[in-house]
Amino acid sequence: MDDPQGMWRKLAQTRVSRRRVLSAAGLTAAAAAGATLAGCGRAAQTPSATATRVPRTGGTLRIGTAVPLTYGLDPQLERGSGLAIFPRVYGYLHHVDMQDGDAVLLDHAANVEQPDAATLVFHLRPDVRFQDLAPVHGRAVAAQDVVASVLRYRDNPLVVEKLWHATVLDRIEALDAGTVRVVTRRPYVYSLQNLGDINAGAILPRELVDGHADLQTSGAGSGPFTIDRADAVAQTWRIARNAAYYRHPLPYLDAMQWQVFADDASKLAAFARTDLDQIDNRDKPEAQAAQAANRGVVVDAEPSLAWLSLGLRLDAPPLADARVRQALDLALDRDALIRSIAPSAGTVLGPVNPHLAAGYWSLPEADVRAAFAAATPADQRRADARLLLAAAVAGGASIALQTVNTPRMIDLAAAIREQLLRVGLDLRIEELDALTWFVNFRKGAFQATLISHPPYESPDLPTRLYHSGGIDGSGNMFALRDPAIDALVERSWGEADRATRRETLLAAQRLMLPSRAMLQLFTSAGYTSTRDYVRDRRPDLIGSLAQYNYAQWLSA
Repeated sequence: MDDPQGMWRKLAQTRVSRRRVLSAAGLTAAAAAGATLAGCGRAAQTPSATATRVPRTGGTLRIGTAVPLTYGLDPQLERGSGLAIFPRVYGYLHHVDMQDGDAVLLDHAANVEQPDAATLVFHLRPDVRFQDLAPVHGRAVAAQDVVASVLRYRDNPLVVEKLWHATVLDRIEALDAGTVRVVTRRPYVYSLQNLGDINAGAILPRELVDGHADLQTSGAGSGPFTIDRADAVAQTWRIARNAAYYRHPLPYLDAMQWQVFADDASKLAAFARTDLDQIDNRDKPEAQAAQAANRGVVVDAEPSLAWLSLGLRLDAPPLADARVRQALDLALDRDALIRSIAPSAGTVLGPVNPHLAAGYWSLPEADVRAAFAAATPADQRRADARLLLAAAVAGGASIALQTVNTPRMIDLAAAIREQLLRVGLDLRIEELDALTWFVNFRKGAFQATLISHPPYESPDLPTRLYHSGGIDGSGNMFALRDPAIDALVERSWGEADRATRRETLLAAQRLMLPSRAMLQLFTSAGYTSTRDYVRDRRPDLIGSLAQYNYAQWLSA
């Protein structure tokens, strides 16, 4: 249990399949450990070169990024670079690894029971304490803290993705100081995933919740680090080792520090000056350039769970005509967009990202390519598109395309406009600030919109985008209403058997593609440049799992 390479052994104590959790009357960490720890996580399968090294304690890992924080370190709101910071400050009941058979990784929960299909009971570990900061001063984490955290997320008007909390959760209650009971309105297979989500699952002290504390630059958690500096003006964010963290000797680092730069050039210059140990890269060419210009730099590539798509309002002329939507689909050259926007890293996709669970939940690439006739030469596709537009009396039509006014999204919108001009369609690009774009998107107040999807870690929300209720149950932002899609998506919510649910979701996606409510464009990869003395980086961890790696250390 003290293997420095087996970070998941320290993180979870046990790793068990979701089916085992849900079928057991009371599955404890001790009972499961013998059966599961031998194959715990991917670290055992792919040991790093430092497998025989003893981690060195101390030092500060300095990280640079050009991606700003959005809500600082508030774990329930942050969607920017703070996603890499606050999970090291706050604790969680558990995590769900959708990459590995929906495995449940226990953290503050010692075990999970499911007495019936709509009830989950969590028993907390007795040895977990909050950091020794006001107002909690190192007291034990209690069930009442978990309840207060979940209710804050549900009731927070600034939280936008809380469909489970608003429509599935019936009640959450503390049975005693160490026991939490969650009751849902119906059996729902993603309940564990929602309760362990990187944002929704963070455990806050009830004193901070009751006091309506502003958590953007301060807070007290039960994770391995404490907030040491949060300077929103200088854009410097530093966390320091929590010496009382219950999984001693983790963490090994004295501190981790993030510097947010105004642009990529400034970030790269700081890296060249050796002011930074690690930077995230805009794309693969930038990563290669950083490696070439600096000695002893390792580049790690991480398949992205985010992706890009073109959303269409199905009741807005001329898009209300299915022939016009099909013409757009044919006119788009995804491979050309990948070559210009995400060279060497882009992948076409359907409704569910193929990087999720190694493609387990997504349609095969061949099916996706067949749907937009990728095998047909581009000239023929464009000719077919012009015929469809002529039949729909839509040749020469102008369509308003909304996009967030960031350089990369504007570049992508311009590339799409150039492709559609070749078939006689014009896009009027409307550049909006992020908040205005988001409000319009959620309201369905657009004709067409360019969407940068967040890194969803289950197939739930990606498929809900095609459900008539949308992602928050209030209605579909694309005005899509297909009873057959609805029936399949709703069936999947109650299918605990993973293989059965997969077949249901694949069938649903085959209906989603021809609806063309969204024309999926591509997903890509994320790149990180790191100096080789940073050990146990765990580049194999995808999505939020990477943020729970507390075992990095510096060899020099």
